[in-house]
Amino acid sequence: MKKISIIAASLVSVALLCSCGSSSNKTAGTESTAENALSADAALPAIHKYGIKSGIVTFENSGFGLTFKQVLYFDDYGTKEAVETYDPDGTLKETNLCDGKNRYILIHKDKAAFPQGECFRGVAYKFDWNEVAQAGNEYKPTKLANVSIAGKDCESFSLDVSGNKTVYAGWNNVCFLIDTESMGAKVLNKALTIEENASVPGDKLKVPGDYKMN
Repeated sequence: MKKISIIAASLVSVALLCSCGSSSNKTAGTESTAENALSADAALPAIHKYGIKSGIVTFENSGFGLTFKQVLYFDDYGTKEAVETYDPDGTLKETNLCDGKNRYILIHKDKAAFPQGECFRGVAYKFDWNEVAQAGNEYKPTKLANVSIAGKDCESFSLDVSGNKTVYAGWNNVCFLIDTESMGAKVLNKALTIEENASVPGDKLKVPGDYKMN
């Protein structure tokens, strides 16, 4: 649905600005896609990207009158990860996947896989105040009080993105929250649950054998 793309793109844009702000040290950010509300730009290999080996995080995205689900799966400290995006009716729409080497977008209704090049640091935005603190002054990076999200004590910071305050929160470098405004509407990506050090199904982190490579 078009509104899902708008919500996702809004969240991607603020994540990209966040990572670009610290580009001088070539360390901030992760991969991007217009359909992935958790994504950002990449620079370095995904070695110990997160503070825990594996996890499954369920997110709720809301904005423009819509609410939909995303699920983040990761293993090997984020070297392999995938973000599933669902339609509001609960149908799995697409997956943004890093198999540890290359990135793909999977369109499930078509059983199609679209290569996106090397994935470097995965597909989900890496929460890291130390990197963001080096962002340009135009983004006004500000450390905020910790917040409790999905049962975890999360660090938090804000950035001034295009004149709007955007709040981020995370735990063990996993981003749990992006709270921003787009076209006058509040857009929110927030973790609901996390299963830490989870046994991630192997089929979540690879292209299905019956999908056509495009």
